[in-house]
This record gives sequence, structure tokens and C-alpha cells, in this order.
Amino acid sequence: MFKNFHKNKYNSGLTLVELLVVIFIFMVMSGITIFSYGKFNSSLSIQNLADDIALSARRAQGYAIGVRGYANSFSDGYGIHFTANTDTSNLAAGSNKSFVLFANINNDDSYDYDNSGTCGAPTTTNECLEILNITSPDNISQLYVGLGNGTKLLVNNGMVDVFFKRPFPEPTFCVRNNLNPNSSCDYSNNVSYIEIRIASDGNPEIYKTVTISNNGQISVS
Repeated sequence: MFKNFHKNKYNSGLTLVELLVVIFIFMVMSGITIFSYGKFNSSLSIQNLADDIALSARRAQGYAIGVRGYANSFSDGYGIHFTANTDTSNLAAGSNKSFVLFANINNDDSYDYDNSGTCGAPTTTNECLEILNITSPDNISQLYVGLGNGTKLLVNNGMVDVFFKRPFPEPTFCVRNNLNPNSSCDYSNNVSYIEIRIASDGNPEIYKTVTISNNGQISVS
């Protein structure tokens, strides 16, 4: 007796609907993976920039309280100049894509620079020592100042200078709500901390914050 080994041809292989479902699932999983990878890269890039800023502030602090001097003499201090300004025409002024290490030569408790855009040979009118460019797809998006009364204010279209004087590790702050290097400092005697927010060019919701406190603590969060 012979058994019927005939197979139904409609029960073999994948149907068109099943194939489309598999392709759809693959596309969804690929999209999630690509999105997560891009977000991870942005977070890593911002973290690296925030660490660089914190280390640069530490470097200025170390220069000030150490034995470093400019042109064989000791300056009154060293600091970092920050601004969220998008104008990059004057490199010594800094921008949202750079920040400046400066030598506080003329002891006026603020960073002085001229319109030459030069850097590397500090003078009393242009104290720029080194321009630190941001080459990653990130920027200094916002600056905040925390006052002694607990108020936190946005530095709108302004500048923040953080500098250290020998032999003290605590910083002095100069906050200006304008872009005039010859203007006086706002809140200079009542600043508890400043915050530098680093954000992604493409996604400002991804950011890190560098906080420099008046007790000399520098942290990244």
C-alpha cells in the first residue's frame, strides 16, 4: 500500500504578507539602532568637550597658584573667557565655538582684548594667551550665573570671565551682560558660581553643564 507523500505547494515558503512583516520589523529595529547610536555619539562628544573645559579651568587655576609666569615675570593671574556669542570674526573675543585662556596682566579683574584677533603674546590691552577652538559638532549654548541670594540668571548676549589669583585656588568672576570688553563687571562681588552649558549643534536638548564655584570646585554634570 502506497502512502500519499504529495505536499501542498501553498504550505511551503513565505507568503508576501509574512515577508513584508519581516522587512518592516527589520526597518524598525535598524531605525532604533541608528537613532540610539547617533544619540550616544552626541552625548559622548558633549561629555568630551565638557571635560576639556573643566580641565582648561583647572589649568588656569594651576598656572595661577603655581610657579608659571609670563615673559619671565609673574602675572596677577590666569583665567578662562567664555561667551555664547555666535560671531567668530574676532578670535580673541571667543565665541560659542571657542573659549580663551588669558593672562590677567593689568590686574583689572577682567579679560581685556582688542580687535586685532591675535593671541599668544599677552599685553595689557590684549591678554589672550591661547584660543581653544571647539572642533566637534557642539557649542557653548548658554551661560548662567548663580548669585549669593540663590538667584540663577541667564547671561544674555554677554561674557563670563573666570580667573585665579596667586596664591588662592578660589576663582574671581567677571560677568558682563554685554559684549563690550571695556565695560564694567556685573555681579562681580556676589557670584556663587557660574555654569557653562554645552549643547549639540543638531540637538540642543542634549547637553552637559560645567559648574565653577566660588570655592574653587569645578564639576561636570
